[in-house]
Amino acid sequence: MRIPLFLAAGLLTASCSSGPTPRADSVVQVDWAPVTLPGTFQFDLASTHTGRTHRMFVAIPEGPAPAAGHPVIYLLDGGSHFPTLERLSRALPRLAKGFGVPAAPPIIVGLGYPGDTAASDQARGEDYTPPAPDLSNTGDRFSKKQGGADRFLDFVKKELEPALAARLPLDTSRTALMGHSYGGLLVVHALFTRPASFQTFIAGSPSLWWNHRHVLTGKPSFLAHHAATPVRARVLFTVGGLEQTPRKSQGERGMLAVERRMVDNTRELSALGGGLEVRFLEFPGEDHYGAWMPMLSRGLLFFSAPPLLPGAE
Repeated sequence: MRIPLFLAAGLLTASCSSGPTPRADSVVQVDWAPVTLPGTFQFDLASTHTGRTHRMFVAIPEGPAPAAGHPVIYLLDGGSHFPTLERLSRALPRLAKGFGVPAAPPIIVGLGYPGDTAASDQARGEDYTPPAPDLSNTGDRFSKKQGGADRFLDFVKKELEPALAARLPLDTSRTALMGHSYGGLLVVHALFTRPASFQTFIAGSPSLWWNHRHVLTGKPSFLAHHAATPVRARVLFTVGGLEQTPRKSQGERGMLAVERRMVDNTRELSALGGGLEVRFLEFPGEDHYGAWMPMLSRGLLFFSAPPLLPGAE
């Protein structure tokens, strides 16, 4: 286990020093305790739609709820990203002031899984990928079973959201689905197939390459639906600038990034047209494994900003 630098700087300095090793009896003894995040809790929820148990991480804003209830961000890969977005949401009043955005901190709901990393990868690979006629060559080495996105979205809206609403005042007219990589792929699928299910869709580095870009087959029907019944959704796409032109040191992984056209695909998708409020952000100097951090902060601000008036920039 790695010792956190900010908790044991003295011990790390001593162990990394080029000088003599300190005597055992000279090491200061400290009591270790787990770190907790105030105002947060977790619970497990079994789903009849997915057939598995999901672990939820929830952060509740300080102070009384607005009259309409709290806005809600449903964050995919919550087991990894929840602590970062939770800390950002606590700082939202200060962040919003700097960007000129009104602050109404949302409830953060991180969607994760109990168990080890391998089990989570298997579950994630199924839950975050769209159904398709052929799933034989998706390019996924982590999950044997895929195509369960609709079942997972049914779980979120039909099981998780009512469970939360029974305990917390939610503003179900102000909800966001936020995800990175496979999570971003799921966000795009949700936008195309059930655009009224969330008010805001935030897709970071979406894996549009998955299964020969199958998710994009839903774009024409989405645009046709929007032309007939305008969609009120707000959409943010983000991507790292190095996700398509990676460093030479990345070798084969870099070649794969070039083939997947992450930057071009995301930029092209952001030109949905039809009067939709869509924003595209590219983060220079960030690769796929670093672009999720700025996605969280800018996605939080995008969700908190009021919808722009027609024609406004």
